[in-house]
Amino acid sequence: MVKLLLFPLLFMTFGLAPKAAKETVDYKDYLNTSLNERGNYTLESIDAFSGSEFRIYHYDDLLIDEISDSAFADTTFSTLVLTNSVKHINQTAINSAENIKTFSFTGSKDEFDALGISFSNVNYYAVDEGFINFWNKNVRPVATSNICSISQDTFNYVNDLYKNLSNEDLEVVNNHKDLADIKISESMKELVRVFSEPEPAKKNDEWNQTGAITLIIFIAVLGMTSITIFYLLKTKNIIH
Repeated sequence: MVKLLLFPLLFMTFGLAPKAAKETVDYKDYLNTSLNERGNYTLESIDAFSGSEFRIYHYDDLLIDEISDSAFADTTFSTLVLTNSVKHINQTAINSAENIKTFSFTGSKDEFDALGISFSNVNYYAVDEGFINFWNKNVRPVATSNICSISQDTFNYVNDLYKNLSNEDLEVVNNHKDLADIKISESMKELVRVFSEPEPAKKNDEWNQTGAITLIIFIAVLGMTSITIFYLLKTKNIIH
């Protein structure tokens, strides 16, 4: 009887065991590159990769600025993330990989258009690298930038990018320190506080300011009127 009871307990123990943390993919290990005439690197091919999304990041020690026409041949992933460090790529490279259904670019639409390729489904300033690129270009371009001086539209855009980050990308972004040596997580909290104040509260503040100014003017006018009347009464010897 004791042995029989042990089996259910073992199954319960395994069921309650914590899940292993998701392993971070080092996409760099899958890249086959060659040195090009610009002193940077051309992506020649990608080794066998089984995931649904592949990312080509910006690497300081392996700056890929070119994609060969056959780089994506024999790949199976459906989403490609491409760093905006890439400046040279032909439509052939895209057309040769019908498996790619979603294209995520870590730069702006203008930067993507400058590549001279077309794709029907493109995400801009994508994933962690893309968010940081947008932040460095539009939110804190220099160390002394006042992030709260950005426009409402810029805040809306960066906030949407932030909310759409995956958990893994969000962790990277939150821990990233910008040019002011401040974590983005701290700066985002401040931006949300400044720009997400309820509209009625803003209007109440405006009305309060207007009311205060009106009251001051009324008191000033009343005071001047009283002084004028007092002066006239005194000059007419009505009062002494």
